[in-house]
Amino acid sequence: MIEQSIKKSFERAFSVPPSFIIKAPGRINLIGEHTDYNNGFVFPAAIDRYVYLAFSANILSDNSRVVTKDLGESTNIILSNLELTELPWKNFLLGILIQFKNQGHSIKDFNCLIQSTIPIGAGMSSSSALECGFAKGISHLNNIELSNWDIVDMSHRSNHNFLGLKGGIMDQFSSLFGRQNYGMILDCQDRSHSYISINIDAYQWVLIDSKVKHEHLTSGYGDRVRECKEAASILNVPTLRELTPDHLETNKKNLSEIQYNRAKFVIEENKRVHTFAQALKLKDLKQLGSLLYQSHDGLQNEYEVSCEELDFLVDCTRDEDGIVGSRMMGGGFGGCTINLIKSDSIDSVIAKIEKAYFSKYGINPECHFVELVDGVNFS
Repeated sequence: MIEQSIKKSFERAFSVPPSFIIKAPGRINLIGEHTDYNNGFVFPAAIDRYVYLAFSANILSDNSRVVTKDLGESTNIILSNLELTELPWKNFLLGILIQFKNQGHSIKDFNCLIQSTIPIGAGMSSSSALECGFAKGISHLNNIELSNWDIVDMSHRSNHNFLGLKGGIMDQFSSLFGRQNYGMILDCQDRSHSYISINIDAYQWVLIDSKVKHEHLTSGYGDRVRECKEAASILNVPTLRELTPDHLETNKKNLSEIQYNRAKFVIEENKRVHTFAQALKLKDLKQLGSLLYQSHDGLQNEYEVSCEELDFLVDCTRDEDGIVGSRMMGGGFGGCTINLIKSDSIDSVIAKIEKAYFSKYGINPECHFVELVDGVNFS
């Protein structure tokens, strides 16, 4: 049991047992990519890959101590001096602590050990799981009542104001609101959401990690946020969520080609979320597959956040009878594809894709078979 291992590691690091352990899941996104920061619709689910955070109060010194077991790193945090550092993972924690401070909460010094089973850089949102799990742990340690939406907002503000990451709320929502065996449709504008059973007999969701992460991920993501805001401003709508196809086509002449393509993708991807949900309820596999490929094609050609390796992995699936559909998942420029594969075809299909990918790029892709789970909770 990983919990027992974490407890032993915690005692070795801090000479006391942990008071409690939080586990925060990563996420997949079935469809609805890059729509959350446009106030659109997304269809995520929490998965059985976790960031574990063990906590205790630190009454022996006047600082807080954090150990990351996976990275083999440790750091001290002075609660009266919360400034950006050169440790990216530490900055996620500092941003959350600043949110507590800004809300007038008094935080006591703590010990924290972090261990993760979420692959870093694979697009399963390890950073949001870290933020949400940390916020949950700090609130519990200090007897602060926070709702899941409070934590979503804390993380979102930290990302925007402290870390300079201008994303939406999908990742935090997924980690906090997940439900076992269910996906979730979230309206990122009014935050209404519904749960939809993900039960497709004889088929399984499989993530194939390209094992690449191109350096322009961060800058490219920021560019897309800016381009969408510019298009919305020109089209005189608050966000691209409000845009209709007729409005876009009528005003196409006022947009650059890039702005038009970004807006067109967002409109179509929002529509795909709802069509996908209906196809899922009907178990219409042909429709599901078509929508997954449409999403990838849009991300590749209109939104331009895919990359050669992701395109190759998706193209490898297009003529495979055992695969319903595939697309890139997450921010893009690397990471995973998400694939719906017939269970009795998984071994042969995966072997074929792995062989082709290694032959092309000299990289062994990593496959992840995931189950859908509940959101952030005590372990």
